[in-house]
Amino acid sequence: MRSIAVSSAHDHSTADVQSTSQSKSVADPWPPAQTLAGYMAENPNKSVASAMANVFPKSQPFSRFMARIPGKHSVIKGLTERELVFLESQGPEIRRRAGWKFKGEEGDGVEVTELFWKMYLSCLPTIERDPLAGYTSPDLLGSTTTMPLSIISVIPDIMKHYRDVIVRAQHEVFLATNYWQPSDSVSTVTQALKELSARVQKEGRARVVVKVMYDRGSWEQLWNAHAPVPPTVYTKLDLPDPKDVPGLHLEVINFHKVLLGTFHVKFLIVDRKVVLLNSCNIQDRPNLEMMTHLEGPVVDSFYDVALHCWNNKLDPPLPCITKPYEPPRDSDGNVRYLFRDYNPYFREIEVLKAARAARKLLRAQTQQIDEELRDLDTHPTYDRLVESIRQAMAGPRQSFAHNKEELANRFAHGRAEVAHRGATAMKEMRAYGERIGMNFSSRPGSRRTSMTDPDVRRYYNDEETAAITAANKLITKPVPSDAPTSPTLSEFPVKSHTYPITSHNGPFHHDDDPTTTVTSSRRQSFHSAHEALSHDGHGPQITAEYGEPMITERMVESPDADPKTVDDGPEKEGQQSHSFLSPTSRGSSASKTLPVDGPSAPFPKSSPFGDEGALSSAHGGLMPNGGATPRRSFHWQDDLPSGSQSPLYMPRMSMDEEVPPGRGTRRMFKLSKRFNAGALSEAWATVEDSDELDNFRAHRIHAPHAPFPIAMVCRRPHGVPGHHDIYNPQNAAWLAGCRYAQRKVFIQTPTFNARPLVRAVKHACRRGVEVILFLDLGFNDMAESIMFQGGTNEQVVDRLYKKLIKEGKSQYLKVYWYTSKDQIRPLNAIIKQRNCHIKFAAYDDEVMILGNANGDTQSVFHSGEVNIMIDSKQVVGEVMDTLMSNQNTLRYGGVQADGVWRDRENKTLADYGATGGGGFMQGVKAFIRFAKTAAK
Repeated sequence: MRSIAVSSAHDHSTADVQSTSQSKSVADPWPPAQTLAGYMAENPNKSVASAMANVFPKSQPFSRFMARIPGKHSVIKGLTERELVFLESQGPEIRRRAGWKFKGEEGDGVEVTELFWKMYLSCLPTIERDPLAGYTSPDLLGSTTTMPLSIISVIPDIMKHYRDVIVRAQHEVFLATNYWQPSDSVSTVTQALKELSARVQKEGRARVVVKVMYDRGSWEQLWNAHAPVPPTVYTKLDLPDPKDVPGLHLEVINFHKVLLGTFHVKFLIVDRKVVLLNSCNIQDRPNLEMMTHLEGPVVDSFYDVALHCWNNKLDPPLPCITKPYEPPRDSDGNVRYLFRDYNPYFREIEVLKAARAARKLLRAQTQQIDEELRDLDTHPTYDRLVESIRQAMAGPRQSFAHNKEELANRFAHGRAEVAHRGATAMKEMRAYGERIGMNFSSRPGSRRTSMTDPDVRRYYNDEETAAITAANKLITKPVPSDAPTSPTLSEFPVKSHTYPITSHNGPFHHDDDPTTTVTSSRRQSFHSAHEALSHDGHGPQITAEYGEPMITERMVESPDADPKTVDDGPEKEGQQSHSFLSPTSRGSSASKTLPVDGPSAPFPKSSPFGDEGALSSAHGGLMPNGGATPRRSFHWQDDLPSGSQSPLYMPRMSMDEEVPPGRGTRRMFKLSKRFNAGALSEAWATVEDSDELDNFRAHRIHAPHAPFPIAMVCRRPHGVPGHHDIYNPQNAAWLAGCRYAQRKVFIQTPTFNARPLVRAVKHACRRGVEVILFLDLGFNDMAESIMFQGGTNEQVVDRLYKKLIKEGKSQYLKVYWYTSKDQIRPLNAIIKQRNCHIKFAAYDDEVMILGNANGDTQSVFHSGEVNIMIDSKQVVGEVMDTLMSNQNTLRYGGVQADGVWRDRENKTLADYGATGGGGFMQGVKAFIRFAKTAAK
């Protein structure tokens, strides 16, 4: 067996450490990394096909045929002892070049778990026969990445992020999709390209190169699978006419490998900096979909995949083909990946816009407090006022210190006396404030302040604060609120080492800053309360009250980023500034208080923020992670700018908009409107109204993290009919996950009938591993019923349960039919109202595989697919949390022990007309329908 050089050409061990050199010594037996991009950079006038032939020449047909049998055995049965010994002997070098290492292993690299390593090794023999079987260069099969964002929602939300990334392109855009259908999704992409072109022209930049690939039937594909598409053809599909985008070089290819080699790939690469990998096509469908935003060395792996797919000559060449991925760095040159509000691609995500609004609000309030403190420092009456308040509170303070129970009795029986003293103190304070222009009551244009406000509370000890608060409750009518607390910005977190280094610029100054002027001990005490905000002594960082690092004064971006897209600045002309986070509960009718607690996966102890959680997008607010966090409320402003059909919020309704009869409550109606996007026929909520409906979160903004291991587990398209083309990293990884998982296998896919996968599930159940399948009911039943395709999901599930019941292992199999967030029972996908198109698998809650491929015969044996396998317990937990909360599958979709779904009334799917049944005759009818459709 020849040496397998499989790894990344880049190595970034942590978010704060520079990449290690890839230079090789003379004695090093491993050759330098070979990639398609490297060859094309040196030979820009050649086609990618010639690059593949020169860099990775194929072996003779007879040799490939002879290698097929043992290769098939290793994918299905697992590695042979000889293969395992050989691969383990090269393990240290494989890990080093991929940027990985085992726990306790010397050298740089990110830690790789045993499960991920076994699954990865299982992929390596598949590239022996064909180095490009994994769609990317072998040296790029394994690398590292960060994953700052996932979207689990309907297609419009994903296409909105497509738009946000495309319009920020500086040099190039590469978009690959399976299905391109004139639709709102296409309009979003087209408008983004037009906007990008306008930006390029306005800024006087070089034209941006745009490459688009899709799969649409064409006679030309019989002799040229990668058929170029002229403007006269692609403009009919609503792609922009070249004359409408003068700032772009647009080139389109239509790819299909006859007969069955479908181009099922769906991803976007921009500027060789960012990758979006998604489950959806560029079309409108009523599907729950998933998109993953990736940044890191894995971008180069995707870049080679893109070149492999293109195959033709690049005309014009891609501008970034000579510029391998370079991560963002701080001012000292250290790698500093960008998360949350710091990432320029996330500027339009509403929850992060809310964070920026909160930052601006806090800055303004802090400046006002600074001015008020300066006035207090220079006014001689202040000391007398403080002394009078202390004297008024002397009695309650002494009682509290000596006998808390006696103090409680005094408040119970003598509240009038305390109320009188408190009222007198408040009157003096208000009178004093009016004299110096500092109003402690509500007035237009000023900050409402009370003795319970955190900024005032700092000047008094606990006993004084308790007494004043109790008195205020007696003399002040409380403001009505839907929740027990309101957010404040007065609690500060442990220092974070994950964020970009900040500066001293801004309204907050530290004592070590020469520009800071401390006029009194009182002013110093105010600023000392912000010492916990310092970020390694470089500047302040402000957080929400549950202690999540959220906003800082200024961030350090990568050198080539536009600082205007990162730093806060004045609002654009004509743009309103809206406050999403309010420091106190004003009880205003202009805002609505929404609860933000809900199920969320706890962070591992190694998380930068301990047990606290990540930002999430429920209600456009910030959701804490972990069950120990108190319930809090955030304000959702109803006066958002017009046209803000945000992917973060439910479809916006004005306060005076009426809910049509039979549509349930306002909350139910908004949720159903969201899911009806792309539906053939509308469906409306059947769930009961509850706070649980608010747990739907389109965006999962992942907690900051260091890079983690990732592997490309893909397959090239194979057009020849038959079920023999199983020898590729995709299939090897899927089957290895089922083989090596010790506790649990979770799979969500629209269709599941590929024999190798079905067999792997049975074997896992026989080993006592819990297998959970989230499947669609009726999805693509017509095609799956054709002979040799494997059957419908219902047929497969029926066979699985019957087999495992006979063996006494059925308790390890748990099947659920997809149920939308607004429904209480599964809907058959044939009516195109509610479908789930997510392709996802998780093993032991440590490793997950996601991307383009379904679990059906077509994806396993024929289609070209792009998937990733990642090794991060934190990110897997966060994705699983959002995946569960964005559907009712776990709650309402469960199949019982006999393999039959029943509701509370003991009704089955057949009773609701939601089942397609099965059988031989259905397959024959499906084949006839399929033939008629193809003939048309």
